[in-house]
Amino acid sequence: MHDTSTQPHGAARPGQLDYRYISLKSLELDPEQLDFHQLLACTGDAEESLRQVVRFRTDGYGKTSFIGSLHALPAPLATFPLWRAELEGWPGELAREDLLARASAPLGQPVGVFLASPGWRMALPDIWQSLLALAWTRAGSPADAALVAHLTDVLRVGHFLQMLEGNRTSLAGHGARRDVLGAQLVLPEGVLVPPR
Repeated sequence: MHDTSTQPHGAARPGQLDYRYISLKSLELDPEQLDFHQLLACTGDAEESLRQVVRFRTDGYGKTSFIGSLHALPAPLATFPLWRAELEGWPGELAREDLLARASAPLGQPVGVFLASPGWRMALPDIWQSLLALAWTRAGSPADAALVAHLTDVLRVGHFLQMLEGNRTSLAGHGARRDVLGAQLVLPEGVLVPPR
């Protein structure tokens, strides 16, 4: 997995409220509700974990499906990687009300309504666990690396919208928006990672 989307192995863990990182907590995901995540957390053998990752990629696991393509995501999530570049390019100082109006237009609904929508709430666990599987196999092919980048950008846009809606940090400045939209994905501790 490329360095801009995951925390380097062995790096210090960021603070739980640091907007420069995307974690289970920041996405408001409960690890107990993530079937495949729990399976990997309980598997103590690297070979068995790899078998489970391969099986997950083809068959899913429990309530979770592997997202192998942006086209598998509900609208408008497949457009989020392109939209991320547009959001990052919004220039200068922008008031929160202006940011909310600008973000709501492409969503076709208020930001808060989108974040509470079944499409977003149901896709989020699948995206997270797909990235976990891709990280486990180190996104070994160019197609996997591209998928990692795209799915990470979907989470980055969702993270930006959560920060904006919750007014958790000021996004008025271009630099702050760029930091949130470039947030690093932090995979959870306690899940067996493949041997180096």
